[in-house]
Amino acid sequence: MMDKHTPPLSSEMKNSFSDEDMISEEEIDEIIDELQERYDYDSADSMSVNENDSDNQMDDSSQKDDAVYVFRGHSSTHSVFCCSLSKNSELAATGSEEDKAYLWNAITGEIILECTGHKDSVIFTGFNYNDMYLAIGDMSGIIKLWQISDKACVWETALDDITWIKWHNSANVLLVGLETGGIHMFKVPEGTCKVFAQGYGDRVETGVILPDGKHAAVGYNSGTIRVIDLKTNTILSTLSCHPTELHGHSSAITALDCHMNNNLLISASLNGKTILSTAHNGKITCVPQDLRPFKDIETSEGDNVNNVSIESVAFCKDPMFPVVAYGTIEQNSSGKLYIYDHSKQIVRHVVTQEGGITKLVWTSTSILFTAGLDGILRCFDARAGRCLKTFSGHKATILDFCISDDEKKILTVSDDSTGRIFDISSII
Repeated sequence: MMDKHTPPLSSEMKNSFSDEDMISEEEIDEIIDELQERYDYDSADSMSVNENDSDNQMDDSSQKDDAVYVFRGHSSTHSVFCCSLSKNSELAATGSEEDKAYLWNAITGEIILECTGHKDSVIFTGFNYNDMYLAIGDMSGIIKLWQISDKACVWETALDDITWIKWHNSANVLLVGLETGGIHMFKVPEGTCKVFAQGYGDRVETGVILPDGKHAAVGYNSGTIRVIDLKTNTILSTLSCHPTELHGHSSAITALDCHMNNNLLISASLNGKTILSTAHNGKITCVPQDLRPFKDIETSEGDNVNNVSIESVAFCKDPMFPVVAYGTIEQNSSGKLYIYDHSKQIVRHVVTQEGGITKLVWTSTSILFTAGLDGILRCFDARAGRCLKTFSGHKATILDFCISDDEKKILTVSDDSTGRIFDISSII
């Protein structure tokens, strides 16, 4: 499962990049880099490059930067793990390995607030539903709530080690999953707390608040999935782990999402298996794929050969296009994007890309974006099953990204210590 000291990638799949690939914060180095990039770009003008072929662009990715703004406020020796944009797209928040986060202007890059007081890597930054608050969480369990209007910390708490945090979609409520298996729900800034699902002793790996805002689906290290009623503090349904995988997952849940119908769930586990199930009763609808090509062959250490990691799954938001997407990181660090029609239970498209997929996000249409181990952001037309455009600039793995509510810009963060804003207004 994911090593939380290198979030958000599975530790066995994460690429390592040398310090030489990172951009220095020193002014003179920035000037030199800028001049060098201009020279390299001019030299490459005569080369023939197919913009719709992501593989053909790989050789050119280090020579150009498609970002409209690059944020270099974080230490040049630390990865930036998480990011978020305000609902009005004017503010950005990024958190890093250096135990701090920054709130900054997404247009000018001006740093508005340095969010300090953390004891471990920041793995969550998130604006609440009306942009009044910014929540910051680190792996050690410290969560701080900042009021944006006066840049003041108005609430904080310290828990056990945190695995994930989610804002409620319409209330000032934070849902927090812990390594100990407990789930805490905080009403902020009051700080009142409700605790769910204690006593299982099963590490909480991931979770999603369902569209109705009344329930949450939670995935555990054992492969179990529970749907919780947030009001009554009861378990609505359970999809139990299954050692033989005939009726469930047998390894840690790596990704979860819920369809807009508030019932259909997609889940992925560490060994590359995906399952569609129903939230109200925990029944399996179908198993889209078991992506382990040699699942019965084991190494001397007991690990499956040719493991495939699925880091992200998501349902399309277009009600007229009933598909779900999931992206993989293959053993050779390449990736595959699967577009699965859950109404017909068939795979519509499989698209291979050179960099493994660390995250995927849909727009409100049939367009989606993927982040790559190779530092490239890719845009896909899921109906046609083809890459529309690639965005270069990062010099290392993209660890997180988000799309603005107006779908005009994307914020990405990376192992290269930077955050980048890309303009996607011409695509959507």
